[in-house]
Amino acid sequence: MSTFTRDLPQSSIGFQKALTKAKEKKDGVEHPADNILSATTSTRLDTDYEAFEAAKLIIASKEGLYHKAIELARPQRKLLKLFVTDYFNRMNYFIGKDLMFASDRAYYGLDITNLRLPIMNTDDLLLAIAKKVFSGDILRRAEGGIAMDEPTIAEFADVYNTAKTIIRAISNALTNLNTAKGNLEKQTPEIKDLITHIWDEVEAHYSMSAPVARRQQARLWGVRYKSVGVASTITGVCKDSVTGGLLFNVQIHLVGVGRNVQSDAEGNFILNTSLFEDLTILAKLIGYEDFTLDFFKENGVIIAVSIVMVKKIVI
Repeated sequence: MSTFTRDLPQSSIGFQKALTKAKEKKDGVEHPADNILSATTSTRLDTDYEAFEAAKLIIASKEGLYHKAIELARPQRKLLKLFVTDYFNRMNYFIGKDLMFASDRAYYGLDITNLRLPIMNTDDLLLAIAKKVFSGDILRRAEGGIAMDEPTIAEFADVYNTAKTIIRAISNALTNLNTAKGNLEKQTPEIKDLITHIWDEVEAHYSMSAPVARRQQARLWGVRYKSVGVASTITGVCKDSVTGGLLFNVQIHLVGVGRNVQSDAEGNFILNTSLFEDLTILAKLIGYEDFTLDFFKENGVIIAVSIVMVKKIVI
């Protein structure tokens, strides 16, 4: 005989699903007297649900601003990198024509034994080397060095000052997003306690029902259960949300099981498990948002699921 345990959520997505289910069920009863939750728990549900939803909306807003900042910075980053590259290529040309000394590269913190361009593969490195263009140009000119052209230092300054403000806005937007996420996380202890109280009261209300009927009724209020039964498989395929292309090497984890599996070259995967009822799959792939899927599985029955991954926006 299987023993069923409750599967309390552990993520903000799980919290939102549990709260929404309970809130909709409570608000949907025909008569207030039919609400099986206590007055205290009902009030907490209304208050916490509103606060949780408000926090989620703030996160969505800050995330939108963060991605907008990334998009706005992309052309400015490209232009600044082009100007830095043109500046040092022009300087290398002058060195080759004996109009400048190779040692002049030292003013910019560059190696004087070669003519390699500086590394600019992050925003911090790009802005740092762009800033050195100014300090280096001042020092070099103070020692009698020639003025740069293509670009001139004035042209470079215009591009740098514009790009610096826009690129730095990404960091500020990310800080605001992380703050919003942190504020949501502060609600976690209260949300977990509330969900536990809701589930306790729901199960107590249906305690005289047969086990299967009790779980069916409790699920309507968001309660989740899982148990160990006959071993079977969960099969599935992983795809890109936009192109529909098959994704390989996706890390797939059945919550409650210690090991992961990977999707193959055709995006297919197989999970062997003896868990059944309310289950959750977590899928991860570099360059994609984490994917979570809640589903119901009967004991010993093979089930097929679909994993659709959404690409992250790259800075």
